[in-house]
Amino acid sequence: MIQGTAPGSGIEAFAADTGGVAEEFKNEVLKLNDFLRRYHPSATDAKHDVLQDRYRIELSTPLPEFDGKTTKAYAATDLAEPSRLLFALICQPGTVQRHRAIGILKTITHQCILPLASAGSVQLSRPEEERFVIFYERPQGKKLSELLAEHQHQITPHFVCDRIIAPIASAINQLAELDISHGSINPDNIYFSDMAVLGPCVSEPCGYSQPFYCEPLERMQAMPSAKGEGSTAQDYYALAAVVLYVLHGAKHFTEMNPELLARLILREGVYNAMTRQKEVPEIFYDFFRGMLCQNADDRWSHRYLKPWLEGKRYNVLSPPPPLEAIRPFEFENAQASTRRELAHLFCTDWDKIAESVRSGKLTQWVAVSLRNKDLAEKVARISRSVVDLGFKNEVQLTEQIMHIILLLDPNGPIRIKNLSLFMDGIDSLCAELYANKAHQELQMLAKFIEFNMGNYWMELQRKGSPNYTIPTAVNTILIKLERLRTTMRYSGLGFGLERMLYELNPEMPCLSPLLRQWHVLTLPQLLTRLDRLAPNLSKEDEPLDRHMAAFLASRLSIQHEIRLHDLASSPTLATNRAIIALHLLSMAQQKSGDMRLPGLTHWLVLRILPALDAVHSRSLKQKIKAMLMEQAKSGYMQLLSDIVVTSNYASADQTGFHQAWSLYLMNESRIAGYRKGNRIDQESARFGFIIGKALAYGALLLSLFTVFRGV
Repeated sequence: MIQGTAPGSGIEAFAADTGGVAEEFKNEVLKLNDFLRRYHPSATDAKHDVLQDRYRIELSTPLPEFDGKTTKAYAATDLAEPSRLLFALICQPGTVQRHRAIGILKTITHQCILPLASAGSVQLSRPEEERFVIFYERPQGKKLSELLAEHQHQITPHFVCDRIIAPIASAINQLAELDISHGSINPDNIYFSDMAVLGPCVSEPCGYSQPFYCEPLERMQAMPSAKGEGSTAQDYYALAAVVLYVLHGAKHFTEMNPELLARLILREGVYNAMTRQKEVPEIFYDFFRGMLCQNADDRWSHRYLKPWLEGKRYNVLSPPPPLEAIRPFEFENAQASTRRELAHLFCTDWDKIAESVRSGKLTQWVAVSLRNKDLAEKVARISRSVVDLGFKNEVQLTEQIMHIILLLDPNGPIRIKNLSLFMDGIDSLCAELYANKAHQELQMLAKFIEFNMGNYWMELQRKGSPNYTIPTAVNTILIKLERLRTTMRYSGLGFGLERMLYELNPEMPCLSPLLRQWHVLTLPQLLTRLDRLAPNLSKEDEPLDRHMAAFLASRLSIQHEIRLHDLASSPTLATNRAIIALHLLSMAQQKSGDMRLPGLTHWLVLRILPALDAVHSRSLKQKIKAMLMEQAKSGYMQLLSDIVVTSNYASADQTGFHQAWSLYLMNESRIAGYRKGNRIDQESARFGFIIGKALAYGALLLSLFTVFRGV
């Protein structure tokens, strides 16, 4: 749709400055500018602050009590059921949500799980951005932590069993049947009216905001964004922590910190460290001993918890403190008596681990103090590799040390320098590292993926349990990593760290500075948005930044570096960003179906015209220019690509240019020779001799002709 001038559009600045364009293209630039000034595509944006024409965000009514680490909460209205109270969680750009869990929770109804009404991208009026928003029903009652602060002395064991443990256990069991975990069961995320109801859990990576005391040791040791989905075993553990909080108050845990609690668990065992040897009502003896198990497979599930709630008693024995070694291993003024404790201790000073490995101290301790021959052989083999590597290859050395720590603690997270992660947490970890611009850690994560370092962790899981079944979340990540490894070796446009981000997080919107204001998830959305932006773009706007290139390459499943082979004879054209953008965007338009994008085609021609200066033939340049101007009207980038990218004009131009250049050099050499004085004399004498000789022969022939004629 063509209308009047768009005031203040970026294209006006482009029109005012054509100094970067050859004189012969200035008329075309003016025509393109004129079209873009008058171009206004039909607006099809959704209503502001409304999702699916039903759920409306009330931005004038913030609800800070529901805010999360990565979300802001506001009141919301269900336009189909105005009496239904909702709240909306607005997610920050570049953050990760649990999309699989969102899809499942939208379909279920459980009285002890806060209902998730809907989720999706919403065009906000303030700020004027498109964001991912999650709508929940507003919970009734107070948070459990607030209720305990007011009525701590009124809480009885039967109240805890009937009104807290039973409903939460029922909710966890429902989640287990759906193959998802909650990951955020804590006193500040349990709402209480008649019974306990679990609060939101999908706006951030699983366990991201979970208090350290509500996580099993291995998840406590992992980075918050890299815990992975885990299983409902961690939710049962969190339930036990909540009950301890209810019985003993907030001070039971607030006096501790993650490192202190981790060391207590490793030295005294989970049960002793978590209960801190405080007395609890007799009814809870079996409950805590069954729930506070370090090994997730030994931890109570609903199978044992339901009979216990119904009155069955198991007389579970209190586990003894862990002790494996005859003598402790000393490391940096600290001691470890178990394999897991040593693995944890090692990670407090990564740079000193290699020294303990090279010296043979670790191998001797495993063989003598642990009396584990099989483990000692494995450690000795890795130790020899560390000695052979020396300090030559840091990546391989880091990988070998990672293997050592996994051998000591195969159930713990994968620890590699200052990264600590589970396989199914790689995607959310990558997103957070990128958001925090942690380039060194991102490079290490890239090496981890490229060299398939996670394969060793998988081997240990299979060997540790013959019946090991790969969890759904882990299997999903393994498929992503297998596909990603083939592209990790490339670093050009469409690859690198940005490609890793989009491959690991398919639900991540394009973070290009040009598009960051919108939640662009698909190729059609990207093309439509660029077409609408075209009138406001200037020549300073990058036609293809690394984020947009990586997003396009990921969605187009491009596995090899982007090379315009038909333009190989002209490196200037083959590496031009505008031409590469045309190539990728034309592929995206073909994949997206029948979309006319005249704004985008005109803007691309505007960006491509300066590149035609690399074409030497004036007539060829004029021909290409005329074809581009004609096809820009169509709105189809493939027609432009056929002209600029896939035709053989570049090689023909180069061939003709080289021929003309060779002829020019030859003539230039001859002219230069003529300009030299001695050369002129030599050439004059030579030509004089030739002319004199010709005249002499001519006179001779004339004389002979006269003589013979007289005879």
